[in-house]
Amino acid sequence: MNRSPVSILMVAYGGGHIAMVLPVIRALRARIPGVHIDLLALTTAKRTALEAGEAALGYADLLHLLSPAEQSQALELGRTLLEGNAHPDVPQAESLAYLGVNALDLYQRLGPAAARDVLAKKGRHGFYPIGFLRRVIDHLRPDLVIATNAPRSEQAALDAAGDAGIPTLAMLDLFGVGANPGVGERASRPVRLRAPSSSSASFFADAFAARTRHPSRVCVLAGAVRDNLVASGWPCEMIAITGNPAFDALFDPTMREAAMALRKRLGWVNKKIVLLAAQPEPRGHPATRWPAGDALAQAMESQLRAWVMTRPDAALIVRHHPNHWHRYPRLADNAQVHFSVPREESIDPLILASDCVVVQTTTVGLQAATVGIPVLAMQCSPGALSGFSYADLGIAQRVPDVADLPAALDFALDHPAPATAWARNSRAAEAVAGEALTLIAPQIGGAAASGGEA
Repeated sequence: MNRSPVSILMVAYGGGHIAMVLPVIRALRARIPGVHIDLLALTTAKRTALEAGEAALGYADLLHLLSPAEQSQALELGRTLLEGNAHPDVPQAESLAYLGVNALDLYQRLGPAAARDVLAKKGRHGFYPIGFLRRVIDHLRPDLVIATNAPRSEQAALDAAGDAGIPTLAMLDLFGVGANPGVGERASRPVRLRAPSSSSASFFADAFAARTRHPSRVCVLAGAVRDNLVASGWPCEMIAITGNPAFDALFDPTMREAAMALRKRLGWVNKKIVLLAAQPEPRGHPATRWPAGDALAQAMESQLRAWVMTRPDAALIVRHHPNHWHRYPRLADNAQVHFSVPREESIDPLILASDCVVVQTTTVGLQAATVGIPVLAMQCSPGALSGFSYADLGIAQRVPDVADLPAALDFALDHPAPATAWARNSRAAEAVAGEALTLIAPQIGGAAASGGEA
């Protein structure tokens, strides 16, 4: 098997995860001539990668790593799990392979009874296909494995590479706040983060921080994130402050031009535009009336559609999470409302075209704050209460509940606040590529300069 001087495996799920990885791929190619990069693009990530011109792999492309008997068993398991786990942006063959291989890995690792119990209780959220990822790594023989902070296949890839003695690099897109043992799947000493204002609010979040198996290097947003990980027991020397590569495009002048073109296309050049970036809630919380699922996202959309009709000078973009948008009723656009389909429109121009962004806990809120756009965050979100609150971090203005949205929006649009401390310029992809170079310096014949701040 012929190999280039350096081979890298990158693993990413869809949404913000693949958005972090793609700029780093380009930066690595620019810095390492002849580098070979395999991209395992999971679920919705594969379509995004292919549209970006990348030759991506999915689980269906790797079925040959199983024996014929294992393939048959995996596909049968996949068929039993397909209902409720399909997505229009993922071909059925890929869904069957992804679900089936992950389920088979559970059966082989835990035994049939325990595997069935995990699937009954957690569904696909119980996946951790480390056995299969060991086969993938043995087949591809990378010199370095890079993934983001997603669980399941991404975590398994990092752990499998570590088992093989291969350097690993993780990119963390959130805040590294210690996980609450009552919330996360894996317990560790929790870290309490106090709100920066006079509020007594505090929260626990981010199961990534609770991981006991660490990558060789982790790249984070800012010094505060590094400090959170260190407080959770991560060695400071393995953490680099690079920023988030997914945000780099927000600083590209062509993206600003795309945002203005969007305003012109919609006839909203002189409108005050509000972007609703909503998501399903993964779990409930006793402190809020909103349950797990789509209820809060749908209520937010309904409230904002009614509100915008009271503001002739305003307009609304409705954007649901790229993995779930197809579950929501798509009402007809009108002169003041546009429903954005993720596979048709990039999120970056939508953010840059906006005068205010409304979120629960999606990364879109942080993206908007990075470029100085005001953010409103729903404190009634189970995720904000049991995970993390953008308001507590000083990234967003707090909105207590859905009924409070109209007044909060009127104030935000009529009294623009100064940019938060999170607003910054960014060339994070270059910084992450620099960190990768430090891990593979022996393969490229010498030391490489680090791109981030340790």
